[in-house]
Amino acid sequence: MAKLAWCPCQDETCPFNPANHDQGCNLCVEDSLKCGEIPKCFFLKVTDSIKGFEDWSFEHFAKLTLGQE
Repeated sequence: MAKLAWCPCQDETCPFNPANHDQGCNLCVEDSLKCGEIPKCFFLKVTDSIKGFEDWSFEHFAKLTLGQE
């Protein structure tokens, strides 16, 4: 399938990428929550780049949102 304009995911080989199935964001969000993480697209709403990020935790997201990182 083709990359979807609204999805910032660059990993087109990821089985959870919405371009690879017909379930929208559900699979990605479900997987992230199972891992205790927040989906990468949420991070991209509060920062210009996620390059180099390895921490997708709620705490890291909160710090970014509050401008503490």
